[in-house]
Amino acid sequence: MSTSEQPEINVTTIPVSFNEEDGTDSESDSFVSMSSASSNSVIDDSTNQDDKEEKEEQLKLLKLQKEQQEMRKKIMDVQRDPNLTESQKAKKIQEIMTFQYKTIKHINTHLEHKDIDLDSPLTDEDKAPTYNDEENKILGCKHYQRAIKFQASCCGKWFTCRFCHDATSDHEVDRKKTTRMMCMYCNTVQPAGQNCINCERCLAKYYCDKCKLWDNEPRKSIYHCDDCGICRIGKGLGEDYFHCKKCNACLAISLKDNHKCIERNLESNCPICGEYMFTSTSIVIFMPCGHCIHYKCHQEYIQTNYHCPTCFKSLANMNEYFRRIDTMLQQHKMPPEYENWHSYILCNDCEKRSYAKYHFLYHKCAYCSSYNTKVLKTYETSKSIPSITDTIALSTNTDENEHSSENANDASTSNENNENNGQNSNNENTTTNEN
Repeated sequence: MSTSEQPEINVTTIPVSFNEEDGTDSESDSFVSMSSASSNSVIDDSTNQDDKEEKEEQLKLLKLQKEQQEMRKKIMDVQRDPNLTESQKAKKIQEIMTFQYKTIKHINTHLEHKDIDLDSPLTDEDKAPTYNDEENKILGCKHYQRAIKFQASCCGKWFTCRFCHDATSDHEVDRKKTTRMMCMYCNTVQPAGQNCINCERCLAKYYCDKCKLWDNEPRKSIYHCDDCGICRIGKGLGEDYFHCKKCNACLAISLKDNHKCIERNLESNCPICGEYMFTSTSIVIFMPCGHCIHYKCHQEYIQTNYHCPTCFKSLANMNEYFRRIDTMLQQHKMPPEYENWHSYILCNDCEKRSYAKYHFLYHKCAYCSSYNTKVLKTYETSKSIPSITDTIALSTNTDENEHSSENANDASTSNENNENNGQNSNNENTTTNEN
């Protein structure tokens, strides 16, 4: 697709609430709102915190890409090895691809069986307060506002949040196993809770005993969803959110019975960056086709693409763009040697198959007039393009009552007439994919 011809796409998205127990302060405040008037969260990419987190995400992505390149190189070396049988190659490739998972699992298993001294005295480093905003003396870390440090059950060390632990450790902490915390006001070690038992100060505006989550951000409303098993941003279930059992996600209550369900939709990786979205710290949205994607990935992706990266359906009403392609094709004919070439195509929008005159870039669906198509086969023939009625027998998703006889007659004209009258035919047959 020529990017110079692509129109600006304003995609309507369905909001999804965020995983607060895995979220950061800046991004947890953000929310992509389509129809939830009760949402008080606003996307603000101009804050310094967002800039820092974006840089961190870019560094993580670069690290991931480097690891993937190294893994790909190792796999290619195995495939090129002439001394290995096919079964040996398959075994070695499996070992390469599961190495990181097995390493983490081994470390966590080792820590589970290792005797950890949870009663060791506090060091000066443990007692030192950490700040979310040091200038204003707001306790916490760069991820959360909170006046506590928790003791990791896996290693016995003290951290402000689980992200701080994972960033400096060779293993991941299970925060739900946390039993002890330390008040950063008076350095009192005590059972996990919302208030200090010694100085009686409130350590966090919000505390979830199930997730072991503390958050003292005054602007933030948080609730716990038992079905999701995590805390999410919002006033609560039944107020501004509901839990969709099929999607297994919390959505704006205005979308109840008004969204496209895909079973366990959120339990998948972002099609752009590959991060697991159910516990993602970034904003996650639903596209019109129902598939999920990170908000930031979506904003970057639609600058150069107009179809869903998962199912390839159009993300917006592309009628105007397709009409411009019709006009362009009328003005720029294919070379004469391709006059008798045709393509058998699959439409990504209506999911039907049809024939189209061969072109280097554009092939128009005979059913819905979309150019969002995939070429299945290209061949040379002296015959004209088959009509829609002839194509129905080869279609994988046919509906004889969907197309009028007028549309069938329009599509059964010769190649030359289709080229000259493409724009008129397009105006009659264009449909919109608005799921």
